[in-house]
Amino acid sequence: MSGFPVADPIPLPAPVWLMKLLSLLTLGLHFAAVMMLVGSLLLVVILNFRGRTAKNLDWVRASHVLAKRLPVVMTYVINLGVPPLLFLQVLYGRQIYSSSVLIGTIWIAVIPLLILAYWLLYKCIAQIEASKAGWLTALISLLVVMGIGQIYAMNMTLMLRPELWNEMYQSSPVGLRGFSGDPTTTPRWMFVMAGGPMFGGLWAALLSNMVYLSDSVRTTLRRAGSVSAVTGAALMLFFGYRVISLQTPEVAAGIKAIPLVNLSMLLCGVTIALAGIVGVLQVKRTNVWLSSVGIVVGFLAAATSTIVRDGIRDVVLKAKGFDVNDVQVYPNWSVLVVFLLLFVIMLGVIYWLLQVMRQATPPKEEVSL
Repeated sequence: MSGFPVADPIPLPAPVWLMKLLSLLTLGLHFAAVMMLVGSLLLVVILNFRGRTAKNLDWVRASHVLAKRLPVVMTYVINLGVPPLLFLQVLYGRQIYSSSVLIGTIWIAVIPLLILAYWLLYKCIAQIEASKAGWLTALISLLVVMGIGQIYAMNMTLMLRPELWNEMYQSSPVGLRGFSGDPTTTPRWMFVMAGGPMFGGLWAALLSNMVYLSDSVRTTLRRAGSVSAVTGAALMLFFGYRVISLQTPEVAAGIKAIPLVNLSMLLCGVTIALAGIVGVLQVKRTNVWLSSVGIVVGFLAAATSTIVRDGIRDVVLKAKGFDVNDVQVYPNWSVLVVFLLLFVIMLGVIYWLLQVMRQATPPKEEVSL
């Protein structure tokens, strides 16, 4: 018997496969942005701390290059995080709404925590530009961002555990009780967080190609980014293995029965390894082409991981009485055509904005100890 709320949901406005495709695409973009934010913050902490401690101006300037771009990265994290959450609510509304209510107070806390993390980014930049240490502020922001990620991992795991919902509600009706007891929660959270050093390192290596930076600052960014990318790739492979190995035998068997999930799992491991290899190749030298390949490979690692994640969710929920493919569908093609048209226009606008940024007068990146 299913433990999910009995409801008569509104039919899906598009086929399940299309909703899933859009969900996974936007989630892959969101994960890439989150990884870039986490990795950049980590590098700012390390470079600024080492630079201030060792009185090395190149490290401090390198931390400033990364810090200056953090507010923009955060906007992508937020804006790219909304669509996959909306698709999730449409496809798995009864599950995600239930788990969100059960940790309601903690879930709502994401908003003030996000505002705090955003404000700390600007404070960190101001401190570095005022010749003050900004690493502690960046570290606090990093911890807040990781805490938000843990709340998300908690909710996305709890939505798969309806057998715990009644007991959790009875113990804390206001949603103050956190979810624990599932061995996959922490590895799932750490898998995405480990993507921070990987993707953030590849991002730092790409920034090292900016010609208006001094050679010493470019070298610092490239080397720090390369080491970070290799370290992050190794951690992602480890925690990815942990996520899969901790699944129950029934779930593991269900995953093996889905060819797309198995292929995606293989591609995820391969792309993570390739990201690490690109990091190694950039230790001594790099160029825009190689750095761009690193970013693309990093995104593919994030995107393929979302397919595996989605497959695990469907297998678990199906075993507990919910099959997303059985949801009623009533396509509204006119709305879908308008949505897809606007989506393509949005991609064109983003490309145009990137070209404007590339041709604009380079900003001043000079700071002092």
